[in-house]
Amino acid sequence: MKEKLNVGLIVTLSGRWPRELPEKRLGEYTAWARENLEPEMNLTMPEQVLTTPEEVHEAIRMMRANLVDVVIMVYGAFTGDDIAAAIVQKMGVPLILWAPYEPPYEREERLWANALCAMTMNAAALDRLGYGCHTVYGGREDERASGKVMRILRSYGVKKALAGMSLGLFGYRPTNYYVSTFDEAAIRRTFGITMNATELKSVFDDMAALDAEEVQSDMARVSARWDPAKLPEGHLENHSRLYLALRKRMQLDGYDFGIIKCWPEMGAAHTQPCAVLGRLLDDGISIGCEGDVDAGITQQMLMLLSPGKAPFITDMIDLNEEENSMLFWHCGNAAPSLHNPAYGPELRNHPLVGQGSAFWTALKPGTVTIARLHNDHGQYRLVLMHGEALDRDRVTRGCMVSVKMTAPVRETAERLIEERIPHHYVVVWDDVCEALKMTASLMGIPVLEL
Repeated sequence: MKEKLNVGLIVTLSGRWPRELPEKRLGEYTAWARENLEPEMNLTMPEQVLTTPEEVHEAIRMMRANLVDVVIMVYGAFTGDDIAAAIVQKMGVPLILWAPYEPPYEREERLWANALCAMTMNAAALDRLGYGCHTVYGGREDERASGKVMRILRSYGVKKALAGMSLGLFGYRPTNYYVSTFDEAAIRRTFGITMNATELKSVFDDMAALDAEEVQSDMARVSARWDPAKLPEGHLENHSRLYLALRKRMQLDGYDFGIIKCWPEMGAAHTQPCAVLGRLLDDGISIGCEGDVDAGITQQMLMLLSPGKAPFITDMIDLNEEENSMLFWHCGNAAPSLHNPAYGPELRNHPLVGQGSAFWTALKPGTVTIARLHNDHGQYRLVLMHGEALDRDRVTRGCMVSVKMTAPVRETAERLIEERIPHHYVVVWDDVCEALKMTASLMGIPVLEL
């Protein structure tokens, strides 16, 4: 279960500065936090502007009692180094220094805030004390400032959520897929994720034990949305049984996300899971395919950064240098929310070996981020690309999307091969590049941006 980030927000000033502007900012920025951070995050916000050591001590006590993970310090007006230093030293949590813009100047009036100067001074002082911090300049109404605050908080939220998650392994890896091997100690050390396993036999047993009426009900739902006529006999029932069984098994075993060995055993049982995995993604349940744990962690990270947007685990299979596009394809695991209705998505047999259910469809156009976590001999790296998914029909069986890339495609593909990056990538229809880079930096993961 995803743990919410606990956020503290305080507004500060040094005592000699007038209180009218800080009081106004206290109301504005606490209202901003309630509107933009709740209910995604838990908030702790003192009801007064902090000035004196006693006020700061009481705010720290309150935030510690509420297990605050990150503190936002908004400059009501100029603030000395003492409050920022007290926060980092006594709480030991990340600190975001946020300096709003100055109010309009009047020639004969005093300076009312001097927040940028204070933030510059406080950040330098924290560095001398051996502490880091994040800095944000601009008002809450400026997306450059408020958007940066949101990216920082969501990145800490992803880090916290992953560290509280359990990854379920359904089987190990497909035959001869050495790139799907994984380092459990490195995963625990880097992300805090715990791992446990469920044998595929348990999944097959769960499928067989399902109530017939429940299975028939799901088959009817599937048939109402996709024409199952081109599926071999028995494959629709296997599809529904596997879909229901995996949903229940994830909950029963307490897994937050999973990885499955999807062949050869599942194919031998005529229940290749591609379309099932796509449907589960639209339910918010991430189960990565082909035993690729690192791709599965990438997919879960993208789901946390883009709530409600299903990612797509895929292969890069071709380049078009004239239009600078890459063709991404996979067997049929794309979530229905990604299908392009203009090209008639179909529920069919597995496109290569048969023996299951898969979606044959082109995917929708739009801005995309493409990512891959890669264990490079014990040290994780994040590969990051971006582009625009094109409105194109499929050219072969399975799921596919052509992406017009930002960087030159041939150089990008050759670099991926030279860096020995495995063949699975994860595509999400969202621009989360900056948030991904921030999240990686919080975990000490270097980024290879192409």
